[in-house]
Amino acid sequence: MSEPVLRLAVLLAIFFSCLAAIELAIYLSIAVFKLPLLALVPIAAVLAFLIFVGRRNLLRTHRRFLDSAE
Repeated sequence: MSEPVLRLAVLLAIFFSCLAAIELAIYLSIAVFKLPLLALVPIAAVLAFLIFVGRRNLLRTHRRFLDSAE
């Protein structure tokens, strides 16, 4: 298989395993531990990660734009 197909397969595997982990964490927090607020922890972790990655990509793109202007 070509490299882009393998990269997509790996990214999809990571994505679906993260979804499964979040679903399990939410189930455990609500059904087992009986703490509904604990279900917000995996959601907050995913949001924090997405914000971190988004800022990093934004800074990289901005830096690349500034470098190309020289």
